[in-house]
Amino acid sequence: MKQQIEITGMTCGGCVKNVKKALEQIEGVQTVEVSLDPPQAVIEANNSISNTQLNQALAKAGGYSIAGAEGDKNQKKSGGSCCS
Repeated sequence: MKQQIEITGMTCGGCVKNVKKALEQIEGVQTVEVSLDPPQAVIEANNSISNTQLNQALAKAGGYSIAGAEGDKNQKKSGGSCCS
């Protein structure tokens, strides 16, 4: 199953690497492609992964989040980037 998500907080190549590594560690994920422009990830997994799981992994990686998801505004305040 393929999922595409828009991610907030990424500002550089280091962010892309952090997000990719974090998403790859979610159980059931097979492949992850992350881009900075546009700031998104395409995830291929055995089953659908909940936004909660995705946001937890993104927050742990450095305060990134799914655009428009609950708590997104709070995470932006903390920087969200590996550079800040």
